[in-house]
Amino acid sequence: MPSNLLVIGIFTYIACLLYFRDCFYSYGLEFFAKRKLLKIGQKLEDLEFSFEQIYYLVATPSTNCDFCKLNLEDFIVEKGKVSFFHGEIYDLKVYAQMPDGQKKLVAIVPKDKFPVPILDTMLYYNQINQSDYEMLVSYLFSHPRTHRMIIEEIRKRVIEGN
Repeated sequence: MPSNLLVIGIFTYIACLLYFRDCFYSYGLEFFAKRKLLKIGQKLEDLEFSFEQIYYLVATPSTNCDFCKLNLEDFIVEKGKVSFFHGEIYDLKVYAQMPDGQKKLVAIVPKDKFPVPILDTMLYYNQINQSDYEMLVSYLFSHPRTHRMIIEEIRKRVIEGN
């Protein structure tokens, strides 16, 4: 009987770790990134990034009038991950929930093409090391505020073409 409880306990522990792995990764990343940002005297709001490396899979501006009817809430960000067991994001896929119910892939934002000029400068002048740079870019790339800004830019480009 005690051995069955041990097996059930181990199984439950592993299941919880797998189920909450994204939360653990996100909280850990947020904790260490905020500490590093504080140490280097920056804030998340100060980190600007460029929208130049967004790969659009629809014409900009789109001739599809269905895109004009879409609100910001109709765009969905899906995080591309290396594997099921690894929480690091390697790209963001932005889908539009079309009026007919279909999900259409509109754009892809790769993390390795996500420039953050102030961090690039700090890395160049050895104010931060490569691992800190990657951690801070990962934090910015996975932050909901960044996702919202990317969605706003994609919607603007698809509708207006600017």
